[in-house]
Amino acid sequence: AAFPLTTDVTDEANLEAAFAEVRRRHGRLDVLYTCAAVQLIGDDAPIHELPADVWDRTHAVNLRGVFLSCKHGVRLMIDAGNGGSVINCGSPTGLTMCGAGWHAYSSSKAGVMGLTRVMAADYAKYGIRVNGIVPGTIATSLIQVLVDDPEQRAHLERLHPIGRIGTPEDMAGIAVFLASDESKFATGAHFFVDGGISVR
Repeated sequence: AAFPLTTDVTDEANLEAAFAEVRRRHGRLDVLYTCAAVQLIGDDAPIHELPADVWDRTHAVNLRGVFLSCKHGVRLMIDAGNGGSVINCGSPTGLTMCGAGWHAYSSSKAGVMGLTRVMAADYAKYGIRVNGIVPGTIATSLIQVLVDDPEQRAHLERLHPIGRIGTPEDMAGIAVFLASDESKFATGAHFFVDGGISVR
């Protein structure tokens, strides 16, 4: 049965308690999908204009949050001895020019994508696979201010060769695939479900 756990991914004690509750209830963790993120639109900027607190707030959630979630999630997977699947959420902004102007966000996502690859190398011996999903622009509360602006939305749609921005439902299939045994030979890879934005 599913159960909610509210946690702050930037707070290690908070996350440690959340995973302890998973351990208490189930004794194991099969899948960890790290997708909590912030994008401080209006505050993020090119590095010479970027306030240090915007950098810190962005990296605290987007990179430190993934580090802490993986740290405690992987520990539980190792202790249970059943392997598992870790799925980290990257971004084309960490790889391509579509991240221009958002230096805190883009660098945090590049960090997540690098972490995904080194984790895959180190945890394969435990039967733990580590992969990344790289979504395009997805209409969520993270970028609601852009989606609600007709001019910005049209610009974002033009950036995607497929001709539209994505929905959360567009991410479901790849997540289920990576969580399942259908992807049991996949690790250290990034799966682009981005409407083609990274081919530009």
